[in-house]
Amino acid sequence: MASGGGKWERLDLTPSQRVFQEAVRKGNTQELQSLLQSMSSCEFNVNSFGPEGQTALHQSVIDGNLELVKLLVKFGADIRLANRDGWSALHIAAFGGHQDIVLYLITKAKYSASGGSR
Repeated sequence: MASGGGKWERLDLTPSQRVFQEAVRKGNTQELQSLLQSMSSCEFNVNSFGPEGQTALHQSVIDGNLELVKLLVKFGADIRLANRDGWSALHIAAFGGHQDIVLYLITKAKYSASGGSR
């Protein structure tokens, strides 16, 4: 889990978190939405770090999956968290050339900074 300054420490994943991370790796938006709706926040943390030091949001950005990115943000994924290399989702999107995700994340960051919630 992330701590101050963008640092993270790997925690052992619960069975629910493993199922969640696997659904993200598959990139199936419908499966992930069903999973997110059925699990309580006590069962898993949408911002948990997987074994590779990435959150589900980071992995979805790496995969260039805008639908999954939007879904994860809707369910509370923190766009400001850094991965184990210190890269935020925006850094990853820009480096990967995912312009649609870059624009989405900038829009979300601007809206969030202005006190709104989309």
